[in-house]
Amino acid sequence: MASLVAAAQGCAHAVLQVPTGPEAVMVRQTGNALDAFRRAGLRSVVLKLASASRPAPCDEPSFAANAAVEALVRGAGLPFVIVRPTMYLDNLLKPSARTDIIERGTFSPPVAVGQRIAWTSADDCASAATLLLEQERYGEDHRIAGPESVDGEELAARLTLGLGRPITYRAEPLDLFERDVEAALGSGMGRRIASKFRYLRDHPDDADRILAGSRDPVTLPGLKPTTIEAWARQRREAFR
Repeated sequence: MASLVAAAQGCAHAVLQVPTGPEAVMVRQTGNALDAFRRAGLRSVVLKLASASRPAPCDEPSFAANAAVEALVRGAGLPFVIVRPTMYLDNLLKPSARTDIIERGTFSPPVAVGQRIAWTSADDCASAATLLLEQERYGEDHRIAGPESVDGEELAARLTLGLGRPITYRAEPLDLFERDVEAALGSGMGRRIASKFRYLRDHPDDADRILAGSRDPVTLPGLKPTTIEAWARQRREAFR
């Protein structure tokens, strides 16, 4: 705790993103961070969730953990704002995904080709967090979505234009995805992360509300969401 307080000293605001993990661990980490923020006299906090959230409570572990973290922030007594992404284009930069794109021209997330997603980026979410602080938009809750809602084939077409090379979309089977995550991140993480994608697969209406379209477009002065093609074009060198 002392190290957290020391790190927060001299800061006026914080952007808090809690690593994905078991709910009890995420709750403990959030509580420690918020306690340090209060002791250091911070004026406000942006909660930046690692992934989209379901609007109503449910038992799926990642959504339940997000809800528990949100409840702590809302009850912390600090002015706050919440930023939640749809799904990050930055997933393409993970070593396994980047290797598939470079060597095989294939992007293989654990999402059905027909699922529409308004892909966003880590940079756009960071810009949104900064703008919300600058504009003191406290108490607000923003889903950060890209300007285009596309299925897998449309995503591949935009990536093809942006990267300047043919890209195809292939949905990775969830069991294989779980094994890959387990091998990369350790025991239990594969099952935990895959459970969210299984939920989205089995609840298409919720998946559309969380991931697709612009049902609640962000009206945030200064925020210009990046298109898929522009995001890919800016990162061509990473995929050579």
